[in-house]
Amino acid sequence: MENKKENIIDKYLNTKKKKIIAGCVAGVLVIGCAGAVILNTSSSKELVLASDEVKAEFGQRVSTNIADYLDANKSGDVDKIIKDTKEKDDLKYVTVTNKDENGNVVSKEEKDYPKVGNYTINFTYKKEKQSIKVTVKDTTAPEIKAPDSIDVIQYTDLSTFNFGELLQATDYSDVKDWKIDTAKVDVNTIGTYDLKVTIQDKYKNKASKKLKVNIVHAPEVAEGEVAVTEVVTDENGNKKTVVTKKASSEVSKNDAVASTSPVSNKGTVNSSSSASAAKPTTNSGTSKPSGNNTSSSNSSNSSSSSKGDEHKHNYNIPITKTVHHDAVTKVVHHDAVTRQETYTVVDKEAYDEPVYETHVVCKVCGQDFGKGSEASLNAGDHSAITGHSYHSTKVQAGTKHHDAVTHQETKTVVVTPAYDETVVVKQAYDETVTTGYKCLCGATK
Repeated sequence: MENKKENIIDKYLNTKKKKIIAGCVAGVLVIGCAGAVILNTSSSKELVLASDEVKAEFGQRVSTNIADYLDANKSGDVDKIIKDTKEKDDLKYVTVTNKDENGNVVSKEEKDYPKVGNYTINFTYKKEKQSIKVTVKDTTAPEIKAPDSIDVIQYTDLSTFNFGELLQATDYSDVKDWKIDTAKVDVNTIGTYDLKVTIQDKYKNKASKKLKVNIVHAPEVAEGEVAVTEVVTDENGNKKTVVTKKASSEVSKNDAVASTSPVSNKGTVNSSSSASAAKPTTNSGTSKPSGNNTSSSNSSNSSSSSKGDEHKHNYNIPITKTVHHDAVTKVVHHDAVTRQETYTVVDKEAYDEPVYETHVVCKVCGQDFGKGSEASLNAGDHSAITGHSYHSTKVQAGTKHHDAVTHQETKTVVVTPAYDETVVVKQAYDETVTTGYKCLCGATK
């Protein structure tokens, strides 16, 4: 009986020992899996860019904001990344020097677009680093502003005509001199002809435009006057030519003085672009009055006139006024910058459900003999040894884990709100306009 009791106790202890050992092994496996998860997570990237290269046209802004380059679907906490990411770049921006008509530097302004070249934008978030390669090129041809047609007096030498004052080229890069093709223009014969103007910037982007040239008769002039073709600016800021006559003393260097005899065309001539080139969105300058505002008396009228002589008017003094032109603006709308963000919604929380089994348990000492026929035999042996009674009852044998029930949803996050920007298309300027002429005696026309 004593041997049987020892066998029962050893059997019970052996069973408990196996459970303890199995429990230790299971614990090692759980810890090992947890370590694998941590290792795998630590090797994933949080800072993921949608692209590592940007190609920009000269004159375009290049963003240095990490929010414009992030791949929101592959990165980590986007809001935190945008807040904590540090940026460093080697972008070199354009500086425009503004000069007056005498070539003196008036001001310098730095633009918000980089020079032509290759650059790098570096982003650093925690210990992660990502780079954007930026390539800026100029492939855009200059924009030519020119009248559709111009009037030129017959017998005008086009090789000396000031086309540079009449034409305007707008380009982000510096431009070369104008090429004027006058081969199809016969300045000796009244009529309308085709003229082609061409300009090229420093990166060999070329633009051309055709305009009509009307060869017209020279106006009749009096003694001391000459017929000229003058370039003026109208009330809308557009350049045009005016066929007129001036006193010889009032002719400016920009006036084209017509000859009285035929001249020859040279085909293609050059004209300076220095006064007719402008950077986009900057003021290209205001028109300046041409000619000399000082007057001189006509010796034939002032010195030799007598009391009985009839006065002959000499309208050689310009009457001018200043016309102010307000700036021309437009409103540019910028749409909101958004991104899509996916998040998990929990429909039902995770929980553990207890699992019960029917075991044979001693009523006195509470010893659990397990389940099945072997448990009843063991309980009988125990009762025979101790005199204790036993019964069948439900005992919790473990738990069943139920995972949370979830689903994925997507929402739109606004990175930059929409806004309207007022852009100056043309700067305000003052223009001196000739409204008439007056004689030394005070008479006007």
